[in-house]
Amino acid sequence: MTTHGRELGGEHVQTQLRGDEGDPVPPEVDELRASFPRQSDPGFASRRSQQARSARGGLMAAGALVALVCLFVIVGRLNSGTQASVGTAMYCVSLASAGLSVELARRARTRLAMMAIILAAAGASLADAMP
Repeated sequence: MTTHGRELGGEHVQTQLRGDEGDPVPPEVDELRASFPRQSDPGFASRRSQQARSARGGLMAAGALVALVCLFVIVGRLNSGTQASVGTAMYCVSLASAGLSVELARRARTRLAMMAIILAAAGASLADAMP
């Protein structure tokens, strides 16, 4: 490995050539590479997995709560003696979306699970406006 100097904006910059590649590497890159192992945190991976586990649990609980509310409303509407309407069908769709969010969260698809919970809650809100 050879070291070459060059002028850059009035200051002298040392660069190193990598083997036969001929691409200059600034000295900051080698300093970063040398300092990277010192910065490693042994607890980082465990904290991150704990946060992911907690997020999945929270999303599963939120999806189950929305599904439970939809289920109670559906049963209440059907037991009241009125015919099933568009609002009841919308609650059924919201129930399915909330159930899907629980399964997505269980499979660690948290972004999709959050989207399914939002759609379920929005559908349940719209179902109240329908007859």
